Amino acid sequence: MDFTQFDSRTAAETARPLHLRHPATGRLLFADEAEAKPCEVLVLGSESRAAQAAIRAAQKARLKTDRDDERQTMEEVHANLVAAAKPLVAGFRNVNRGEAPAGPADAEWFLNLNLITGREGEKSFVEQVMGFATSRANYLGNGSPD
Repeated sequence: MDFTQFDSRTAAETARPLHLRHPATGRLLFADEAEAKPCEVLVLGSESRAAQAAIRAAQKARLKTDRDDERQTMEEVHANLVAAAKPLVAGFRNVNRGEAPAGPADAEWFLNLNLITGREGEKSFVEQVMGFATSRANYLGNGSPD
């Protein structure tokens, strides 16, 4: 059996499309009424080498500014998620920032459009990106069991 099919680190280097859901209702989002143009974020896997390097750098920067008080506000938890998710966003499809199509430079804007709430069924965009990026199945697909 060829075990290279399980190389999730390399597979995670290729951005995959995440079809976005409405952060309150969970309904899939489309850019048109015919529902032919899904609103997508192109996401690198969290196991990718590039993502791991960016996450490490964000963690080092955060260590320098962390307070002694271990309690965090919801906004601080959200900010930490955004710092981890930002390097995972490689681009967008059918997502606009005003009249202009969103690009990779708009990742932080996009991830900060809504805060995490912790409510079941309500997933902020940053939660959707992180959930997608950390699922190995989104990058390995259905590898052959033989």
